[in-house]
Amino acid sequence: MNPLALQLAADLGGTLLSAPGGSLLLVERLGPHTAPRVAVLGRTAEDLGPALAAIAALQARDLPLTLVGLLALDCDLAAALDLHRRRIGALVAALDAGLPWLDGRPMLPRRLPGRVYRTVPVALDKAPLGPLEKAELKQFLAGWDKARRKMTFRRPEWREAPDHEAHGGFEADLWPGVPVPPGAELRVPPLELPVGTPLADALRGALRTALGQPVPILPLPADPAPLHALRALTRDAAAFRGPARAWELALEALARLPAPPHFCARC
Repeated sequence: MNPLALQLAADLGGTLLSAPGGSLLLVERLGPHTAPRVAVLGRTAEDLGPALAAIAALQARDLPLTLVGLLALDCDLAAALDLHRRRIGALVAALDAGLPWLDGRPMLPRRLPGRVYRTVPVALDKAPLGPLEKAELKQFLAGWDKARRKMTFRRPEWREAPDHEAHGGFEADLWPGVPVPPGAELRVPPLELPVGTPLADALRGALRTALGQPVPILPLPADPAPLHALRALTRDAAAFRGPARAWELALEALARLPAPPHFCARC
């Protein structure tokens, strides 16, 4: 077992679970046995910090909610979550706390690009972007010039694939609504997240109240693979990050949402 992973488990008060290719660190903050459960995925231990601080404060006020923190340590996350689904239990929502805010500013993602592979690059179709979304992006990213916005959100450039030296080939981001080019392999599907839902409303409201500023919902050029994995646990999956106060408000709102029938490894 990786000693650094064991130390991390000790620091966070979690349990290392075996998983394909590595370990899954499970950090539980248990409320009453049948309390609603929310899962929070982090890329690093720091991603989980605000959520863990928030649930401690809320449970001290007797909010009936369980938080399940997740860290994938060099493992296949989708396979790990499938393997440990019963232990994780029934979820009100699963949140990815590791996605970066666009340009370091608070926002919620609407669409995330997948990845497509081809041995030789070809032109990609332009990603659809409505007038309102264009205007929001232009206003939000006032420091970006038109060419940078176009390359990021409309026609991303091809780059050498990670295994280029062994197999050759190139990868590009593929936004929702853009067809896979002929002869290309879709390695990670693009993702479009629902925005007019109780979950999205709860998260956006929490950020707006905690930060005292508008919080737009925008496309985000980030890896959607972890969110795809979380959506296998519950369809109510979203990306969320922020200070502990925003997490407190979000978790309070999630505790009031209808919970699925309870199940967990202890039942």
